[in-house]
Amino acid sequence: MGLASFPIRDTFSDMRLDEKGFQNDVVRLDLLEEGDRARLEVSGAVQSMWDWLPVMPTGTNFHAYFDFMLAMKKQGSIIPFSITRQSDDAFAGVIAYLDVSRTHRRVGIGYVWHPPEMRGTVVPVATQMAMIGRAFGARMRRIEFPIAADNERAIRALERLGARQEGVLRRYMRLADGSWSDLAVLSLVDAEIRAAIDLLKDRVAEMQLA
Repeated sequence: MGLASFPIRDTFSDMRLDEKGFQNDVVRLDLLEEGDRARLEVSGAVQSMWDWLPVMPTGTNFHAYFDFMLAMKKQGSIIPFSITRQSDDAFAGVIAYLDVSRTHRRVGIGYVWHPPEMRGTVVPVATQMAMIGRAFGARMRRIEFPIAADNERAIRALERLGARQEGVLRRYMRLADGSWSDLAVLSLVDAEIRAAIDLLKDRVAEMQLA
């Protein structure tokens, strides 16, 4: 299976954001299911959630967050995925489409977490390539990236892809640990989306050869 096996479509497509067969050479993305609860619970994501997840009225604990994701998935407003590394079937994290608006052809990408040992590898790059590529294939014209304003590393990485920071929403949300966070909003629109996909494909190819 080569990188070309991941479809990047230029014309009208009936591709859905939750369509099955979501994979490339590096990662496979599967819709988050109840069966993922156990492996996510024992991962480092549980500790990390205190750094980036907002307070919820149903409780600030792992099971409340997991139940919330499944409920929003059922409604269609969030489409969460578990990530698997293709080379060894290792659990490679989670990611989600957020605030899906098919009418206005816009979608967010967030709730991203990868195990520490996979950060800085080809896995996060290939994951973003898959997510942005599928949104493009589903004819989305705007992709948003809501990120904690103090996460400078993630903001710089998105800016290198061509995403533009549109502003900062001050004191936007209270996090699970009780602190307050400003939220930076970045986006890719129209031709910027395709340019980002091409850049990600080149990066994945380079990292695979390294």
